Amino acid sequence: MRSFMSDKKTNWQDSAQKNSLNTFMSTFSRLIRMTLKNVKTELAVALKSSETFGSARRKVISQKDDIITQCSESIVSAVSSTNPDNAGNKGDLLKEANEKAENAGKMLKKLQSSMGNDYGRWWKRDLHVLLVQAEQEVVEAFSTLAVIKQEEIPPRDILFRSQDPNSYLKTKKYVRVSDEAYVYGLLDCIGELKRVALNSDKSDHDLALHIFEIMRELFRELEPFSKYSNSFKILKLKIDVNRNLITDTEKSLK
Repeated sequence: MRSFMSDKKTNWQDSAQKNSLNTFMSTFSRLIRMTLKNVKTELAVALKSSETFGSARRKVISQKDDIITQCSESIVSAVSSTNPDNAGNKGDLLKEANEKAENAGKMLKKLQSSMGNDYGRWWKRDLHVLLVQAEQEVVEAFSTLAVIKQEEIPPRDILFRSQDPNSYLKTKKYVRVSDEAYVYGLLDCIGELKRVALNSDKSDHDLALHIFEIMRELFRELEPFSKYSNSFKILKLKIDVNRNLITDTEKSLK
């Protein structure tokens, strides 16, 4: 009888302990869920944002190189057209340079638009740093070509023509670049104009001097930005390099 009562008491104690443990675990679980409720929601949003950013970043990186290539090829053709050795091919070289530049403008415009659609209105804040080089190269290509063709250097809203898929006509479109890209692109353009001036000097000294004056005036307009070098990466270095280019070109043309 005593043994039966002892076993019954032990079973009751075990049951009470299990109930107490279950109650504790249930309360503890509810406490964990309550504590992490906001965290789980916010992390889900953050994860989605990270996935969107990663996808957009990969797209920019993969496409910007194609834009830069088009610009580089445009600049090479444009500068080559000023070499007297290519006089018989000048028209074709300028046509090729123009086509490459417009291709780059079209590609940049398309990429900018897709960033707005895929990433949202904050794409310029979060992703623009990845596009600066491509925009800069577009500025350089169009500006170099403009000087060679004796046209106006374009503003930040760069005009280009795009082929209408439903006709043989090309329509006028604009692609806008950032302040930073515009400044960098014009600084790089000065370097290309040195090559144009030296090419021109082989057959037309007056034209070479004209190109040089454009270089010098463009540099004068850009030099004041050196005081803001903390806001523009490697800006001071670029300005110092171009100052030396101006001096070297002037000596070469004397």
